[in-house]
Amino acid sequence: MSLLDDFAEYESGANQQQQLVPSEFGSDDVAVDPMTTDGYVTTTLEDAPIFSLDKVQFQVPNQVIAMAVANDMLVLVIEGARIMRIDLQEAHNIREFEIPVKPTDLKACSAFLDPTGRHLLISTPQGENFYHFEDWEAAKPLSRFKSMEVTAVAWNHMATANSDSTKRILLGTHDGRIYETELRPGNDAKAKRSEIALKMAGNVPVRERITGIAMVPFPKRTKQNLVLVSTGTRLYQLIGAADTAASSDKVCAFESLFTEGFANPNFQEIPGMPGPGSLAVYHDGTTATDFAWLTSMGVFFGKLVFGSQESGDSVIENASLLPYPVSSGSEQPLSLALAEFHILLQYSNQIRALNMLNCKPAYDQPVNDNLQGMVVDSTNKTYWLFSPNDIYEIVVTDEDRDVWEIFLARRQFDNALSRCHNDAQRDQVWRAQADHLFKMEEYVGAAECYAKSSISFEEAVLKFIGKKQNTALKSYLLSKLDTLRRQDQTQTTLLVMWLIDIYLGMLSAADAKLTAARANAGAN
Repeated sequence: MSLLDDFAEYESGANQQQQLVPSEFGSDDVAVDPMTTDGYVTTTLEDAPIFSLDKVQFQVPNQVIAMAVANDMLVLVIEGARIMRIDLQEAHNIREFEIPVKPTDLKACSAFLDPTGRHLLISTPQGENFYHFEDWEAAKPLSRFKSMEVTAVAWNHMATANSDSTKRILLGTHDGRIYETELRPGNDAKAKRSEIALKMAGNVPVRERITGIAMVPFPKRTKQNLVLVSTGTRLYQLIGAADTAASSDKVCAFESLFTEGFANPNFQEIPGMPGPGSLAVYHDGTTATDFAWLTSMGVFFGKLVFGSQESGDSVIENASLLPYPVSSGSEQPLSLALAEFHILLQYSNQIRALNMLNCKPAYDQPVNDNLQGMVVDSTNKTYWLFSPNDIYEIVVTDEDRDVWEIFLARRQFDNALSRCHNDAQRDQVWRAQADHLFKMEEYVGAAECYAKSSISFEEAVLKFIGKKQNTALKSYLLSKLDTLRRQDQTQTTLLVMWLIDIYLGMLSAADAKLTAARANAGAN
């Protein structure tokens, strides 16, 4: 019971008034005293794990060679030179298509699916490349892509499902070359080959296999682009102008960007043996916010912050190299993916997640299988794994549930508040911020935070009285006054009377100072 409640005279004549509010799970009504500190419901139910691994109940007809996913379209390349397209919204509707190659010859390949889920590029270690556009009866060989193994694709996020074109995209190859092209079905659907143009855009300065490439437009800067290129030992940042929206078979939009960028390259290097080199970029809506790169020493990750940068500058901030978990032994992860706050690492028989905020392990799941790869639907934020015979989904549930606590521990109170999920969490943040400000002798700020927390009225008041902080006390009372309801007439009256008393005291003190000043002036 607070000081105000001691004097409150309720219409019912009772000294205590309670209201019924639903608990967090809506199962019971809980009596809550509106002016006490215990007005929050504590649940005893355990939360579901943030990460869990589900095996997809689907019998693959042949062994899986490669997999890709985008826009709820899951694509499998299976032995027998077949493509399977599975619409995850209608999983019973499975379509199969041919790859025009001798079935026994297709033993390994990479599959790249554009963000709309319509355009599929398949590349083999032998340098054979195929293009499949959604409902074509079969994939088509890319006649101009001979003897090049595509190892990475930077998709153009300006392309939409309403267009039959990917717009300009970038291809990284096994020998360190970067090409520009544009995938589109063309007018002759019955043609046996595709004559899509291919333009040389650049070479990495140290000739290595390109393991990742990403094209990121600058927010609010038309035609300004960031291109990230990763290899086993280097991560390059290239910034420059390129018209990614236009279509042209003759002009290479990225040529000048790579020519200037690689002439004086901006890169991070991890010396020694090449690492896996996988690159991941996380998008919050249409804006890229984070990146991660697999190196021989660990995961190099950080923020992408865009501004007025030009060629040779960096957009990477707060970057860290996080060593691989010791429990993994000498094995390096095979691939990685980014969630909003976590890095997912795929090993041959294990999945791990690392929290990017505190660099602590968040998930460790052994898998009794021979995992071949991990792919991400960046549009729908779903994560998938495959082995030769099975498909798995990494299910992410309330990923940010504990983020507020991490920010709170760092005293990043605004960030913590933005990630709170209920009043109990917000109360902890307000109380912690108030205590911190009080300790720093920022009493007015502390008063405003205490007024939003569940601290008892008398405790807060005594804090400011003990420090003789009438200004902060006034601020607290005013803030508390704003929280009262219309029917809390007695409490409102008491607060107003106290505030009047404080104001009168302040006026009296000011008047005394003025009188003293006049007396001193008269004496002189």
